[in-house]
Amino acid sequence: MVGSVLRYLVDLRVLMAYAFKGDPNHQHAEVFFNFAEKEKAEIYVATSIIFEAEAVWLAGKVDTPFEEWSSFISDIITSPVLNKIEINHAKLYKRFGGNLTYFDSFHAATSMTMGHTLITTDSKLLKTAGIPTKDLRTYTQQ
Repeated sequence: MVGSVLRYLVDLRVLMAYAFKGDPNHQHAEVFFNFAEKEKAEIYVATSIIFEAEAVWLAGKVDTPFEEWSSFISDIITSPVLNKIEINHAKLYKRFGGNLTYFDSFHAATSMTMGHTLITTDSKLLKTAGIPTKDLRTYTQQ
C-alpha cells in the first residue's frame, strides 16, 4: 500500500495489555505499537472507550488511582462520534442480542464505519463476520 496510511482501531483490551507489563498480551501489544510507529500508522480508539475504562475502574477490576488509570488513553486519537456510528452501534447491539457487549458493539461499529481494522483479543469480535478485525496475538517478536 504505497502512499496509504495504515489506520487501526484498538479496544480497551489492547490498551490495557500495552499499559500493564503483567498482562499476558503485553509483549504482543508492544510489538504492535512498535510496528505501528515504524509504519507511521494512525492508531484510534472509539470515543466510548473513555466510558468503558471508567466502568472497568468503577467495577474495581483495576487497582490503581483513576487519574493514572485514565491517563494512558489521553495520547490516542479518538474517532469522532458520528450519527452513522451510533446507528451502526444500535443495529449491531440489537442484532447480536448481547453476544457483543455494549462497548464491543461500539468498537465494531466504529471500525466498520471508519474502515479501520480493529485490533483486539476479544474472541467474540474476532469471530463476528463483517467486522474488520485482527488478533493482537498475531504480532510477535521476530
